[in-house]
Amino acid sequence: MSKNGDSQKKSVSKVIAHGVASAARTAKKSAKAVLITGRTLPPPVELEPRLLDSPALRALRKERRRLTEELKHQEMLAQERPTTGNHMADDASEVEAQAKSLALRRHLEGMIKEIDRAIVRAEKGTYGVCERCHLPISEERLKVMPSATFCIECAKLQIRPSKVATVA
Repeated sequence: MSKNGDSQKKSVSKVIAHGVASAARTAKKSAKAVLITGRTLPPPVELEPRLLDSPALRALRKERRRLTEELKHQEMLAQERPTTGNHMADDASEVEAQAKSLALRRHLEGMIKEIDRAIVRAEKGTYGVCERCHLPISEERLKVMPSATFCIECAKLQIRPSKVATVA
């Protein structure tokens, strides 16, 4: 049994020695490359300074405040409505109004999330650039839809359903 244990120790030692030798060869090649080029990191990339108070960012923050106020107003209206009526028709009308109110609140919450994402893009410096083709989004589109992530052409491609071939 001792011979088997000794042979396993030797094979493990060989594997370790082989790994160390391989790492040493890689380190030697890297050191030569550093000496030849004179640097260890790629050259620095110049970034454009970001404007943290750009007109677009101010407009996005203003739109977020407006949406937040509208959401608060909707929540206040929902609390003021009575929950029960004296007649089935009144109750049905109230249920319909509550459903509309809930849909509007969810829509406002979604719009606030989209504006938040647009604010992050503006802070990163990528606001107003199409996520698909990387071309600028027109100012008219951003005025109408401040949270737009696609230019008009790419947005049209997103909306169109793809044609599926059917086998007859």
